[in-house]
Order: sequence, then structure tokens, then C-alpha cells
Amino acid sequence: MRKYCKAYHIQDVRKFQDWESQQIPSETELSNESVVYLWDNFTVTTSPIHQNTLIFTQVTPQWREFCLQSLHFTIPEDLLYAYTQQNEASANE
Repeated sequence: MRKYCKAYHIQDVRKFQDWESQQIPSETELSNESVVYLWDNFTVTTSPIHQNTLIFTQVTPQWREFCLQSLHFTIPEDLLYAYTQQNEASANE
């Protein structure tokens, strides 16, 4: 389940050398100024709400590194605490 996303202009995520977005039938062509959302599972969508707007799902070590180093993507500390608690609760079940 995805919980956190951060907005970026698509021109920034397209700087990834292996960027290849999937076309969503109902979507128009995305311009450089279009906003996309990078999720905590490193997928990219065109909406922060709708799950069916995935445009990038090729999560590789190189993509993760690009997100962390070039886009400076991190989960904020106050939310990271909630992630840690949920993982601990799941492990105890």
C-alpha cells in the first residue's frame, strides 16, 4: 500500500537515463511542466489520489538511486516514524 508521494515536474524525472513512461489512454501528452507524483514504492503516477494513473513502474536499483540522489526523494521524519511502527506491528503478527 502506498502512503506517501512527492510532486515533481515531469521534466525532472525524465532526466533518468532509462525513463520510459507508460501512456494512460485517458491522459493527454504530458508537457515538461506537468506534475507527476513519486510514491514511497518508487512508482510514478499522474495523480496523488487515483491508483490507476501509473506511468512508471520499472523500479530498479538505478531508478532508486536516481530518486534518492538526483531528486532528493525521502520520506519526512515525522512520517518515517509511522512507517517504522507499522512494519514492527506487521512483524509481530
